[in-house]
Amino acid sequence: MSPKGACAICLSPAEQKCSGCQAVHYCTKEHQKQHWKLHKNECSPARVKEDPKVGRYLEATRDIRAGDIILKEAPLITGPSQITPPVCLGCYELLKEEKIVICEKCGWPFCSKECTNKDVHQPECFYTQQTGEKVSISTFGTPHPSYQCITIMRCLYQRDHNQKLWQKLQTLQSHCDERKGTDKWNHDRKMVAEFIWKFFKLDGTFNEDEIMKCCGILQINGHEVPLLEPDYLAVFDRISMAEHNCRANCNKSFTSDGEIILSAGVNIKSGSHISICYSDPLWGTEARRHHLADSKFFECCCERCSDVTEFGTMYSAVKCKKKDCKGYLLPETFILPILHKTTSPDPQTRNLDNKMWICSSCKDAVSDAIIQQLLQDIGTELSVMPRGDPDACERFINHCSSYLHPNHHYMTDVGLALAQMIGQEHELGLAGVTDERLILKTQLCKKIANLLETLSPAECRVRGSVLFELHAAFAETGRRQSLTEGPMVMLGYITESRKILIESASLLRHEPAELPEGRLARQAKVNLMQMEELIKNLSASLPAPL
Repeated sequence: MSPKGACAICLSPAEQKCSGCQAVHYCTKEHQKQHWKLHKNECSPARVKEDPKVGRYLEATRDIRAGDIILKEAPLITGPSQITPPVCLGCYELLKEEKIVICEKCGWPFCSKECTNKDVHQPECFYTQQTGEKVSISTFGTPHPSYQCITIMRCLYQRDHNQKLWQKLQTLQSHCDERKGTDKWNHDRKMVAEFIWKFFKLDGTFNEDEIMKCCGILQINGHEVPLLEPDYLAVFDRISMAEHNCRANCNKSFTSDGEIILSAGVNIKSGSHISICYSDPLWGTEARRHHLADSKFFECCCERCSDVTEFGTMYSAVKCKKKDCKGYLLPETFILPILHKTTSPDPQTRNLDNKMWICSSCKDAVSDAIIQQLLQDIGTELSVMPRGDPDACERFINHCSSYLHPNHHYMTDVGLALAQMIGQEHELGLAGVTDERLILKTQLCKKIANLLETLSPAECRVRGSVLFELHAAFAETGRRQSLTEGPMVMLGYITESRKILIESASLLRHEPAELPEGRLARQAKVNLMQMEELIKNLSASLPAPL
């Protein structure tokens, strides 16, 4: 029997619960139906819980299947990114000097008259009018300092104009104590707080603590929404409680109107914590941990970070250079203290205390300084490599295979780019590439898809895109094989290609049309219909079994 609660309608004792979120009680089915119109916007298979160690977090209230949507919510606050060229403050489109409309009240530039009247613009318009002077933006196309304060001011505005929203923002983590003294803190105090006090004449309205806390709330909880170029920033309520894990069980995407979607990337058992990756799961462990310490102010000790082999993938491993040794070097652990107060990438400033990398085979030990210099040199080589050049990618992979494990994140990064490039450089697409390149594309796609499934199974966006490329490679291989071996062989390849494409379409189904992955999802549907017809025709052309 479920524990008793109060009915959401009449407050009488009730044992029935909402089957979705398990968080709301009802005394009768009629009261549940009556409440659904209000509750459906809040209902999800996850509830907020609290723990002394992790703080507030989301817990699955029932078994959740991979692909299920857990949360879908509108943002509390939106605004331009802190470092941005002038953008429309209504829709966040990049502004072009010859196509701007000025807000008659405050002077901020927009893309249209309609956008000047949007509610989202009210905060900066209100405070600008109070100064008695209009804003004048004269340079476009490059980052403009005046935009650094916009989203902060939209948060501050809520204190006096929307207490409910202000309270929601104030409950979000800001890590003010940890941020104090960092380069980012000092920059925000000068370029945001002082700008708000001096330009908007609000030194007696908002104090330093209020402004800097809002800066922290945006830094820790802000999501970059990639629907436009450049991205804009949004802060959400419940999804801010999803905890971090480098091998998360959920992924996030966005609807075309800027709502966030949290969906399960794997099957999730009831009672499990809901997690997303706050960093890039394709980065190596050291890069992920430094990014999280620098931007989110915690040191990740998740299962992936704690395993130097990263579930046996050797994703950060370096080749042993001892003669005749075929082993790979890794440190005993990556879980070492990180200096929060520095942003310097110089390996000599790292707090590593004689860290050594040990060979898995010959047990030879190499100092971290030597390894970091090697990785820095390879990173430099990668940074100057010509973009969009598959030959350059192949040369990089061939050269670095002498130094890095085949699964190393640098090798995977370039391999992913190469897999997607092969076929794009020809007018005929994949039909124009050599057999060797087609085989290489297939091998790379298989390898990366399998690697992602191990390292980050909830990273649907990249894995779905890789599988789309793999389906195309299989289909082209089948076409070529059929020229010499007949339609039976082609039918086998097309059937396998269709199977891969179905998985790709499933992984990408929540992606909006504005993103490349959303366009791939739409193309996948078209390709599936064409493949169904092709399989039907090929099957009909084969001789009937005796």
